[in-house]
Amino acid sequence: MKQLKKQLLALGLAAALTAVLPLTGVSAWGPERPTYTNERPADHATFNSITNNAAVGDERDFVRIEEKSSGRPYSSDITIEPGKQYEVYIYYHNDASMTYNGAEYDYVGVARDVRLASNFPDELAAGERGVVNGIISSSNAEPEMVWDEAYITASEDMTLHYVEGSAKIYNDWGVNGSVLSINLFSDEGTFLGLNELNGVILGCDEYSGQVVYTIQTYAVEDDTPVEPVEPVEPTPEVPEELPNTGPLEVGLAIVILVALAAAIAYWVHTRKAVKHVTKRAKGKK
Repeated sequence: MKQLKKQLLALGLAAALTAVLPLTGVSAWGPERPTYTNERPADHATFNSITNNAAVGDERDFVRIEEKSSGRPYSSDITIEPGKQYEVYIYYHNDASMTYNGAEYDYVGVARDVRLASNFPDELAAGERGVVNGIISSSNAEPEMVWDEAYITASEDMTLHYVEGSAKIYNDWGVNGSVLSINLFSDEGTFLGLNELNGVILGCDEYSGQVVYTIQTYAVEDDTPVEPVEPVEPTPEVPEELPNTGPLEVGLAIVILVALAAAIAYWVHTRKAVKHVTKRAKGKK
């Protein structure tokens, strides 16, 4: 338990340090540590300290990023645009010789409690340069913690979001392709492993691997408040002269209606009479 607390404290300090490191140079890795080569690996558990790795070159530069599916190699410094996805690539390798994984050397080459933590900005303003970092820790490695940073510069105002379920570990063992815990983005980090995600990584390049996850960017929408427009009620049209509806006009209207009714009755009566006469005349033929 004491060792775990020490490890978590170290991770927290690393996160704080990487947040305030000046953004100078293409690669900001740390701490300063002994380096090794493929031909002369370490005699103890240590991470990402070989300088001539056939796959990635200098392992101290182990955090890289590139637009997803661009076909370009991962880089340590890119410009990002809104509305796109970017893949973060983090390489890990216990540089101990395989010789030291055995009981005859008391397993000093086997790294235990191996965790990876990573972080990236939530948002960036146009032209702002941000940091994507990776921190590898182990309770028995020397040093216990190593870190590296890649840099991203925003082309315009944007927010950055983790694509859920995209963080996966890739190696030649049983956990290959496994989705990693969201603890990856905490100070504590998440366990790495071989056949299990249990924090055990043996020494030698055949036990190395990488973690890849995706960031989605979105443009910051203009959130300037819009003044509400008051609805304009239509003004009713008013005639120049209002109709006069006094008693005289009402009486006149009644007289007109009576006259009209009388005219209609007369027309009906006359029509019937004409039909009667016409019918009698046809009967006489």
